Amino acid sequence: MSQQNSSNQEKSTFKKWASWAVVICTAIWTTFFFVFLAASALIPNSIPDSWFLDIIKEHPAGTIGVAICAISAFSIVVVLDIFSRDSISFKFFNFEFKGASGPVILWVICFLAFTAGTSLLW
Repeated sequence: MSQQNSSNQEKSTFKKWASWAVVICTAIWTTFFFVFLAASALIPNSIPDSWFLDIIKEHPAGTIGVAICAISAFSIVVVLDIFSRDSISFKFFNFEFKGASGPVILWVICFLAFTAGTSLLW
């Protein structure tokens, strides 16, 4: 019995560290992306004729907005997963989502809600 508790505790610890590692890496990537955008906006000649900036200027909602929606949805799922005592599970109509499907479905719902909101406000 103690071996099972030890195994569950190791999985919980690994899950917590892995989740925080993904959140921190996402924050670093996002910071790099926004520093790149701020540098190119404040010093336009620092990156001349950048095809990447041309795409961002032409389609900001598609390039920046979708990425921010995905990261925001992921952050909500991870924060709920870290701070909840049980795994994320819920019922929707006659379907029950638990285990690995709970966070995935929650991410999809959050992502679709964010992109729909962005689409309506853009």
